[in-house]
Amino acid sequence: MKKPQVAIFTTMTILLLAAACLWLFSGGGLAGPDTGSVIAFKEGGETVSEADLGFIRGFDSATFKATIRSSGQKPAEAEYTGVLLMDLLDGMGISLDGKKQVTVKGADGYAWAISVSEFDEKDIYIAYKMNGELLKPKIKNGDGPFQLVIPGDYFSQRWCKYVCEVEVK
Repeated sequence: MKKPQVAIFTTMTILLLAAACLWLFSGGGLAGPDTGSVIAFKEGGETVSEADLGFIRGFDSATFKATIRSSGQKPAEAEYTGVLLMDLLDGMGISLDGKKQVTVKGADGYAWAISVSEFDEKDIYIAYKMNGELLKPKIKNGDGPFQLVIPGDYFSQRWCKYVCEVEVK
């Protein structure tokens, strides 16, 4: 090859490799809610089960409205679809008898503890859709693929995005 052809070939190869790397690191279409995103369910510090979107959608889902109140933004009502967290725990064979709290953790490090007594008072959901669309993962500027939503929580402070773990203590 002549020098100009080698330079063009090398430049094109580098550009192609750079584009491939950007595609992979931006999710590459592989990090969606149907491709391995799971919630680990723990009891006493041990993982007892995991649930992916397919498993969660096997439970009775509910569609409900909740108001998102985020600092610096006007409140906005959204329609969510999800499964009651209590139903998921039951489906995993995890009992709340004798337990004090359930901690829900997000992939961003945020965690929220819910008193066991609140399960009798409030609907507490693991949502996977908002306004009819699957929740996107953080890497795609979403709030999912799973989000803890407590519709009666006035300030939506106790909601948890990117849910990846539920631990019963």
